[in-house]
Amino acid sequence: MPRINRALRQSYFYCIKIKGDVPHEEPVKSESPLFEPRREQPIDIIPYAPYLQKRPKTRQISRHSTRRISWSRKEDRVLEISPRSASEPKLIIPSSSPKIPKRKPVQKENRYDYQKKVQAANKKTSNLRKVKSETHLYNMHKEPLMKQTTAAPRPLTRSSSIGSMLEQRPPSGISNSSFSRVKIKNTLSKRFTIDTSRAKSNQPVVSLCARKIGIVEYPNGAEDNRPCDVYWHNVVYNDMNKIITSPHSKVNKFPGMTELARKISLTHSIASMQKLFPDEYEFYPKSWFLPAHMDDFYAYYHGRIRANKSEMWFIVKPDEGAQGTGIYLINNPDQIRNINVKQLVQEYIANPMLMGDQLKFDFRVYGVIKSINPLSIYVAREGMARFCTEKYEKPDSSNFKNLYAHLTNYSLNKANNSYVHSNTLQDQVKGSKRLLSTVFHQLESRGVKTKKLWHDIKLILVKTTLAMLPEIMLHYEHHFFDSVGPQCFQIMGFDVMIRADGKPILLEVNAAPSLTADHMVPFPGKTLSDGGQRVRSVVDEVIKVPLVRDTLLLVLGLLDEEYSENVETKSMDDFHTIASKRKPHLSEIFPTRYGAHSGHLLFLDKAMYIYMQFVQLKNNVNITNAGMKQFVRKCNLIDIIPIQEVDSKIAEIDYYFTGDKQTSSNGLPFHAFLMFLFYVADRKFKLETDTLSKVQRLLSFCDMSLRHYGVRSARLRRAEIDSSKNGAGNIEIYMLPNRIHQKTRNSKPNRKPFSIDANNNPNHLPRISEKP
Repeated sequence: MPRINRALRQSYFYCIKIKGDVPHEEPVKSESPLFEPRREQPIDIIPYAPYLQKRPKTRQISRHSTRRISWSRKEDRVLEISPRSASEPKLIIPSSSPKIPKRKPVQKENRYDYQKKVQAANKKTSNLRKVKSETHLYNMHKEPLMKQTTAAPRPLTRSSSIGSMLEQRPPSGISNSSFSRVKIKNTLSKRFTIDTSRAKSNQPVVSLCARKIGIVEYPNGAEDNRPCDVYWHNVVYNDMNKIITSPHSKVNKFPGMTELARKISLTHSIASMQKLFPDEYEFYPKSWFLPAHMDDFYAYYHGRIRANKSEMWFIVKPDEGAQGTGIYLINNPDQIRNINVKQLVQEYIANPMLMGDQLKFDFRVYGVIKSINPLSIYVAREGMARFCTEKYEKPDSSNFKNLYAHLTNYSLNKANNSYVHSNTLQDQVKGSKRLLSTVFHQLESRGVKTKKLWHDIKLILVKTTLAMLPEIMLHYEHHFFDSVGPQCFQIMGFDVMIRADGKPILLEVNAAPSLTADHMVPFPGKTLSDGGQRVRSVVDEVIKVPLVRDTLLLVLGLLDEEYSENVETKSMDDFHTIASKRKPHLSEIFPTRYGAHSGHLLFLDKAMYIYMQFVQLKNNVNITNAGMKQFVRKCNLIDIIPIQEVDSKIAEIDYYFTGDKQTSSNGLPFHAFLMFLFYVADRKFKLETDTLSKVQRLLSFCDMSLRHYGVRSARLRRAEIDSSKNGAGNIEIYMLPNRIHQKTRNSKPNRKPFSIDANNNPNHLPRISEKP
């Protein structure tokens, strides 16, 4: 083979016409149709430029690349110089007769089509990204996330109800992908059902979420009284045990929760915990119940006056008041309008945290109690911030009656002409009702540590729920005494205000927060007192639709599956993504997140188990005088408090709770029984230094005494079960162990694992008179 010049080899591909098997014969003109005939005599080496042919462009030959020369001994063949790399396509050598076919542009066109689809998908930015971009202060001036409209808000009519408007598109702030990507878990053989006949004002949002998930809705109740999987009620109904007959059903209300969340009942629950854990419950203002605590209120006020404290202000709230009705400020106990009405007096937070607009605000944080068997508490990642409509100034004799500057209630401030309605998510940045995440971004820009603030708020939710838990258990046992109770769950609203030093303070708890996604706006040039029109509320929509949707998924056991790591995309928003990982709107905070931090607060349930032994749960939730005396006898406490003194002590405690000097025939509530326990424990264990240690020893003493009467010690404590298969420490806490079905221990070998009926069974606590 002849040696080829190295310089020429770097610049050209060479084609040598070989005649016969002798390589040095005189070359002849190529007969290939790719080359035009030349006038001059062809030479041995014919330079060939690649750009003369329509062929795919190859990588330029490097100076240091290693090549091999391949040739054929047959006639009319062309030598080929190609790189060694197998990844590069070899130079196609045509035969002498046929033409080289042109490359079909099919792949090229497909590539362009794919690029066009990707570009089209990228243009359709999801609403969720819009919300994140819009609510972030650094992106506000760059790009509006939602088109601002100058037209008046669209009123809701018969043809354009809130349900139909919400059906037109996913709610603002929920991406098309995250909202429409819900897999329909219900097959034809198994369809989840929901009864919304008692949902009333909550029905539009609940119906929308049910349809998106694939739940069959019965707005007028199921036919033939067939049980549904979920029942959604707007309030707690007394006939719940008659309406819900299946133990496999779920209902969105706990019995008695309306009474437990009232201002005085909530304060009793927190006050009991403050006596046991004073450092853990400092987030609640100092409070007095009127008329029972009127003397204590006077004593506190005059003591502060003698100490030359600055001017003090208090807020008066009626016990059964709602939406800010009947609330007013005072700076002297003599200013109370009616001391004979049940009401709550609290220290007024005169130093709230303010932002640049100098408007007072608070947060509505949503929590979900999934169940109490096992105990599970969740928090919603998005909440609401409610702002006053007039600038805040510390209360004095000239402005303390201006409730628009001191109260954040929406129902009160919406009547003010200064109320700012938000038609878009861009408007809500300066509106009177904003997203919690929006205000957190604003606070973070002012140097507030929002991560610690959110951590403290979640702890308030956990501690408050644990304080209410014993009475939740009591009312559940009372309401479903003769039946197998369903699994109850509930959405709760916690109102939290931030002090100037960054500490969150719990104001109150709402057992039935509004779940509507619309609001009233006045007609142009008029006020709400003259009437108005209902329009869609963007802020409510972003908050409440995901809240209800994830709550339904949670109680049906579909939340983890829906938000699993491998989720098939069904939207153009994620066209370029094969799988995505999304965060649920609800996250568990107890016992998984804060169980180790606040697990020790699960203490009063031990007292509740004893309390239920001496209460006629079928008829009442209060303990009578006879039941209290029986408790003293059975627990061998006669040497501490004789039976003759029990009546006088009951009368004293009853006045503390009711303000009536005549002993109530209805008996004492649970927290009055706790006050009796505190009194007995203080007398029996005087050497102990703190109330918690005294009560712990008293409960243990009562446990040992009650064993003689057939009440096993297992009945006097909750059941904690490790539900993890590999011993990862996933503890499930069952607050009503009497309703656990098939108690078998999984700790011993050759035993079946714990089998628990999540919907409970009708086995009840044994009575004192029963024998073991």
